[in-house]
Amino acid sequence: MRSFSAKSHYDETVVYKYASQKLRPVSIGQLLKYMRQPLSKENILDSIAYTQEELPVRLAKRVISFHKLPFIVGTNPHIARTYSQYYEAFDHLHAFAPIKDMDAEWAFTQALERQTQLLIDVIPTIAQGFLECKQYMQREDRTAFINDLIRSRIGLRVIGEQHVALSYQFREEQKRMEQHSQDSRASDPEASGIAATEDAWVGTIHTKLLPARMMEQCGQLVQGMCEMHYGTAPDYYVDGDIGETISYIPSHFEYITCELLKNAFRATVDFSNKTNRSSHPPIQITITKGDGYVGVRIRDQGGGISKNNMRNVFEYSWSSMQADGSDEPNAATSMSGMSMQSNIALQQGIGGPIAGLGFGLPMARLYASYFGGSLDIVPMEGYGCDVFLKLRSIEGSAVKGVFVECDPATREVLLKLNEKDKFIIEDLDKTHLFINSTHLDRVKWALDGLMNENYYKKEQPK
Repeated sequence: MRSFSAKSHYDETVVYKYASQKLRPVSIGQLLKYMRQPLSKENILDSIAYTQEELPVRLAKRVISFHKLPFIVGTNPHIARTYSQYYEAFDHLHAFAPIKDMDAEWAFTQALERQTQLLIDVIPTIAQGFLECKQYMQREDRTAFINDLIRSRIGLRVIGEQHVALSYQFREEQKRMEQHSQDSRASDPEASGIAATEDAWVGTIHTKLLPARMMEQCGQLVQGMCEMHYGTAPDYYVDGDIGETISYIPSHFEYITCELLKNAFRATVDFSNKTNRSSHPPIQITITKGDGYVGVRIRDQGGGISKNNMRNVFEYSWSSMQADGSDEPNAATSMSGMSMQSNIALQQGIGGPIAGLGFGLPMARLYASYFGGSLDIVPMEGYGCDVFLKLRSIEGSAVKGVFVECDPATREVLLKLNEKDKFIIEDLDKTHLFINSTHLDRVKWALDGLMNENYYKKEQPK
């Protein structure tokens, strides 16, 4: 059922045209396509072509998804507002003609940056809307809608923010190169080139991210939040493979781990108060390395989770802080007397409240799984929890393959060969493929064989 009437300027045909297109997963190869620095104008124009192709489709699909909500749900002011934000983002970005020069690219990038900021409060807004009209939809339907919305939002932000970061990175590199060419001290190694720390960035991806350092920073932040909220906080320490690095998006890592640490710190303090412990046992954070991934275990002594509650920990709007015994938090107020909307809005950021909203864990698990990771909780009721976070290195997922540039005809041949041997990791575009490096010699041999076969057929007398 249509959830609300169309706007006067709403070109439904255009939206449905974009929404009907096939949605491609966010390409790891595309994200790391420009690792060879410095960036060129061709790189940036290629990046924006991909961005222009992907974002309107994703935004249009979100707009259409709101049409499928029950009418009474769609008329909720918070849900209607979110719908309008997605439509306006689509309307602004799809209107740009295909970009062919850097001036137009910069105009699009600035518009994209503005639209990304306008969509930043989508999750707290939609959460408030579903809290207010939860009785009109089954929990499974709500969960499915929110899951799709969050996954889509992650994809939109990854693609959009990646291009914005690459665009700024390109212009910064150009400024440094101009400065270098004019600087009489350019022969001094410390005054020229790009610093090693800057080399580690590919847009929003940090290719040498230290999980141990990130955990130290997140631990300090959450410890301060805990002290502010409770007046006390446990200590923590980081051990294991503390020198291990990973290619990942720092903001994703930070969001996931801060949500997990907030739960660990809160549970530890609450259990100390409940059991009259004289001091808080420390929270242990252990880093482990694997083949292409990094593991983080967070161990607390916060009393664990009961079997009944364990069934709900990854449900939206469920929280162990609920005091009324219902399966949803109160829509009007929550902890500390703050409005639920204020709590959810704060929860969105790193400095959010310590608990009580029920969106932290399910969102953290979605973020973890987006690039092939996982999030699992092993509770021991009456003692504490072990939380296991596994994050696959973005670069590690891509370096299994070899970046291949080819003409469209060769690409079609490779796609045909791939139907049997499955050696293509990613089909990026009409002239670029990622091929499994272990199959590279076989692919070359097959192509050579086809070329020779075609040659002899051409030379064969009639």
